[in-house]
Amino acid sequence: MRHALTIHPRDVRRHLSAATAVALVAAIPVAAVDAVNVATAVRQNRQYAVEATQSDVMSAYESIDKPGRLFLTQSGTSASHASQRVPKGTVSMPWKVSATFTLDGPNVSASEISGASGMVGVRITLHAVDADKTADLTPIVAFTIPSRVGNDVTADDGVAVSSDNTSTLVAAAGKPGEDLTFNTYVTANRFSMSSLAVAAVDGDAGQSLPDLTKRAATLVDGLTNVGSQRNRKLISQLEKLRDNEKAIAKQTISTRSKAHEQAFDTYVEAYVGSYTTHLSGSLGNSTQLSAILGTASELNGDTPVAKSVADLANAVNDVSAAYRHIGAADAVDEVIRTIEQRGTSGLVRELGKRAGEEQQRGSKDYSVGQSQLSSAMIPYSMDFTDAYTARLKELGATTGTASEYENQAIADVRAGIKSNEKLKTASDKVSAAMTALADASEHIGQAGAFHQIIVRFADQLDSDDETSDSNAADGFSVLASMRAVSAGRALCAKAEKSRVKAQRKAERVQAKGDATDSSSLVDDKNAISMDDVMSYAGGLRPSFGAAADATSKNVAKVGGVDGSTKKGDSAASDGGSESAGSMPISGYGLSKGEFAPNNGDLIDETVELAAAAEILDGAMQSGLSAGSAKATGVAQYLLAVPIL
Repeated sequence: MRHALTIHPRDVRRHLSAATAVALVAAIPVAAVDAVNVATAVRQNRQYAVEATQSDVMSAYESIDKPGRLFLTQSGTSASHASQRVPKGTVSMPWKVSATFTLDGPNVSASEISGASGMVGVRITLHAVDADKTADLTPIVAFTIPSRVGNDVTADDGVAVSSDNTSTLVAAAGKPGEDLTFNTYVTANRFSMSSLAVAAVDGDAGQSLPDLTKRAATLVDGLTNVGSQRNRKLISQLEKLRDNEKAIAKQTISTRSKAHEQAFDTYVEAYVGSYTTHLSGSLGNSTQLSAILGTASELNGDTPVAKSVADLANAVNDVSAAYRHIGAADAVDEVIRTIEQRGTSGLVRELGKRAGEEQQRGSKDYSVGQSQLSSAMIPYSMDFTDAYTARLKELGATTGTASEYENQAIADVRAGIKSNEKLKTASDKVSAAMTALADASEHIGQAGAFHQIIVRFADQLDSDDETSDSNAADGFSVLASMRAVSAGRALCAKAEKSRVKAQRKAERVQAKGDATDSSSLVDDKNAISMDDVMSYAGGLRPSFGAAADATSKNVAKVGGVDGSTKKGDSAASDGGSESAGSMPISGYGLSKGEFAPNNGDLIDETVELAAAAEILDGAMQSGLSAGSAKATGVAQYLLAVPIL
């Protein structure tokens, strides 16, 4: 039971008044606003401000005047064990950073100076807006200009400028309690520069700054658990899965490719054989209309042609699905590289999002590939019978003796495909369609692998469906808190969240019982759909007109399988429809109701801070003169501020 807070009526009116005002701004129903939550958020923000004065503060700015979240650390401790995160916007910074630019004299905006060529002037100002917090701190600002932009860099007296093979470092130090302003000039070719690395240190800068930059450089390790024993074990397991998928892919693709070639040849032989039996009159150099219509009529029922089409459809689906193993291997390799670079922080949500994206793309591309193959098979079949008919005539066959020359004529046409420009073009289109289906299946395989990694390794990944390292600290503000309260009350969102949670839990239970190092991450079986390969009559009708209607209206129905799948049927020609049904796409932040957050930005921020730390270290090594001050134990600052 939740215990109510004791709030006086006067406080209630004040809280409700504030809640109502913010609710109007947020465009949410006033009834959804919880005054207690508002009061809690206000108190939490005050607590953040207090904590920020008791620890050193680091922040990667989103823009020159917009700090990101704060990272609080303490001197002499490891950032990986002593870091606390504070939501952006909840604590004001005691510094204001500004930058102005000139190009060949006149002032220009940041957007105009980016990529510009000419004499570029950069004026940086670090202004203290809260003297109580900055009076005892020595300010330091540094940045780099790539060498390709220009090596002719000059600056004001007292500003350190040093160059190496890749960039020129510019650094300046101010005096405690005073603003820092300096100018830099460069003859630029497509001007660019790094973000500003800003530090404000207590006491002797030569001692304080290295300690601060070391913590900034290792901040990402603490958040991402890079190099942990658990991650090394996880990577080892993933490497086995990746190698296993590659081995399965090699064997399965080889086996099924041979089966597909055989099925394709069998289809051609059955198709041409049927066509031969329907030949009449004298032979010409192109396909006989009456004979091809006779063949079309045999696509319905228990005939060799109908069976060959069904077998080819299965073979197409099977060999395409084999490429899911390649996609799975690529997906696992991507996950391995990600863990090696930034650990598992936020990986569950990121993989979930990728799974949904790859599944949707794969299913869509597979459907397009099916249409492409269907469109390619019709002209190929017609061009083959054109060449076949002409070859029969060359061999001296008649309609009565055509069957005696059938095998030789088929073999001759096959052998001469490369020299028959029309047939070669049609054959290339069939091959291109098969490649498109294989590529689409790779995306479906990636989706399956991402999903299975989430399921099989849930206990070894940092984030769960409902938790994230950064969620608790990312309320942003009172306004955001109120929006979150309102959004959380949506019944559809709660129902969807519960459904996904239950489904994921069931999958994990099953995975623990089934998964081994030798089990594949994907299902490489496809159910047959006659629309997958070709709507044969649909392709013939445009070619032969109304004369084909009588014989072709049923030809898409083969072996009891209706190719004209009705809307809503589960056997829709989706190529990956079976897999799509087994994957909780809405659980991956792709449903219309909600988008799952991820903390990739958290990683980016810590990487930015590490880069700023490297620039500041370079500044001290370049001989930057920073005067020492009496140590007072006040909070220090390290900021990464983009200005372009």
